[in-house]
Amino acid sequence: MINYNGTLIPKIGASISLNNRGFKYGDAIFETIKVKNKKVLFAEDHYFRLMASTRMLRMQIAMDFTLEYFESEILKLATALGLDSARVRFSVFRKEGGLYTPVTNETDFLIEASELKVEIKKPYEIELFKDHYVYSGLLSTVKSNNRILNVIASIFMSENGYDNCLLLNEKKHLVEAVNGNVFLVTGTTIRTPALTEGC
Repeated sequence: MINYNGTLIPKIGASISLNNRGFKYGDAIFETIKVKNKKVLFAEDHYFRLMASTRMLRMQIAMDFTLEYFESEILKLATALGLDSARVRFSVFRKEGGLYTPVTNETDFLIEASELKVEIKKPYEIELFKDHYVYSGLLSTVKSNNRILNVIASIFMSENGYDNCLLLNEKKHLVEAVNGNVFLVTGTTIRTPALTEGC
């Protein structure tokens, strides 16, 4: 089951059009969200990042697309799937039409959810990925559908037997891991790369 524009539909048999702009041009954004004990974790942070990204990409969101609506639609799907805890992907993409220049800036959304699996592996081996870099410009703060750098780094990781890789920007500063954020905990201090690094 998936949630497409607020309607729950079976996942089996669901398809996207060949003219979907997210498919054709990467004209889409997404957030990966964790639901735990029927609560959307960091809902406000995810919502405002999604809204900031839509504004930056000049996508139009319906006026009733509030934080409360965002949370309720995620939980509606998780509940329908019988998931108290879930890994959720919330995608927003511009409606069909046009080539590079869209015919509309209106959007559709799609929510997918799966069981949240937490595995703690020890030892956990990571490596720096240095074949390509994340660029620290403003567009890097947008989590667009084009995650080719993460795909290539994941392949490198798999081919070399690593559990994860760290991505660097063009200044050789740490940005993030292939599949998550990086936090350094020292005593009572928590550090993470700045958004200006390309996170």
